[in-house]
Amino acid sequence: MVNLQNMYLSTGQLKELQLGRLNRTLQKCRESILYREKHAGYPLKIEDLRDISQFPVTTKEELRECAPLGTLAVPREQVVEYHESFGTTGEPISVWLTAADFARWTQQIEHCAIDFNPGDTVLVRFPYAISDPAHIVQSAAKKSGACVVPVSSRTVVSPHSRVIRLLRKLRATVIGCLPLEAILLAETAKLMGYDPATDFPHLRGFCVAGEMLTGSRKKLIEEMWHARVYNMYGTTENGNIAADCSAGRLHAAEDHFLLEVLHPKSFEPVPPGERGILAVTTLTLEACPLVRYVTGDIVTLNPAASCSCGRNGQVLEHLGRYSDRLDINGTTIIPGDLHEAVLQTPGNLISALWMTGVSENGLIVRAESEFPEAGTSSVRAFLSKRLGVPVKLELVPIGGMFDRNKLLEVSPVIKPRYVANWAADNRYPRTLDRLLSGYHTF
Repeated sequence: MVNLQNMYLSTGQLKELQLGRLNRTLQKCRESILYREKHAGYPLKIEDLRDISQFPVTTKEELRECAPLGTLAVPREQVVEYHESFGTTGEPISVWLTAADFARWTQQIEHCAIDFNPGDTVLVRFPYAISDPAHIVQSAAKKSGACVVPVSSRTVVSPHSRVIRLLRKLRATVIGCLPLEAILLAETAKLMGYDPATDFPHLRGFCVAGEMLTGSRKKLIEEMWHARVYNMYGTTENGNIAADCSAGRLHAAEDHFLLEVLHPKSFEPVPPGERGILAVTTLTLEACPLVRYVTGDIVTLNPAASCSCGRNGQVLEHLGRYSDRLDINGTTIIPGDLHEAVLQTPGNLISALWMTGVSENGLIVRAESEFPEAGTSSVRAFLSKRLGVPVKLELVPIGGMFDRNKLLEVSPVIKPRYVANWAADNRYPRTLDRLLSGYHTF
């Protein structure tokens, strides 16, 4: 049984724990090149958590510039693992871990209400590569007594079709993967003659991470598979910051992290519950502690008092990267709002596979549909009202945007993209095949 005692501390107890760990972090980080210079002249100890605001923020650019050793706060002899970010928004960021760091990252996965147990067979579909999710999910599952099947992500030996066969013959109970991968596996199952909702009765849940997951998208995947989806939110630089509880809400691991929500330009705190950019101060990392690290992710943080699970960690909502926002004729659309609007359109015209593009006149939504000949005026009006910009809707038959046969091939491991950009000649990738392969027109 996983010890989650710190998740049920009173507010006073939690603040006391955080302050003690924060002051150790403020001292520990001075052993790195970055903070030895960055924090020169700042106190080594503070008396109130709110005093963290007097310290400067740490940016991704700073971490890239000082990589690979600039944030390392322990001797090289003490580190046991090295990871890097995907590098989807720039040069990869370096992360070193001590054995204790890796153990704490594993503990953060254990916070998820997926509750791995000795009866589970867990297919880990995250890439076993220089990123970290596969390694820590595997560690958490094995620590809880589960059997792990390390299928990795789209390698030569584990195409989608093989994962489906393993899921069937091993009677796997849990899959760990990106949200998009859960959708693509469902499409693969259909291609192989199976019904994802009925032909995998042993599958009880998905443990997903690495990509924004809105409420509507979570519901979509759950309906596809008739299985619960448990979300986790984290970054390579910090670890797993929040995990779904039994009520399906992302609770922050506040015994490991001090979280702030800041204005994206001024870096001043926003009022409680409002949207802003997440800044993270690590409280337990030894090798690469970070202070006020600006993740670039749009989030909200709200008190957990009303959650039926009883946990004390604030409830986090992840709404996508700030750099992925769309600015159209003075209107800003953030990824979370875009995903929710598209997936909540009336009439069930839009399938799970869709993409958007920005043109001079507004937004184009292109989607596969079981009813491609249906009238789209009401859906266009709905999307335009929700998003505040003119919207053109293009519907194509199932298979018109994504060649399902590619699911039987080996594909490169990539971070999903959903927004296509028009070039001066108005060209853009009209299929998900090209968009998901990293096709750019700019």
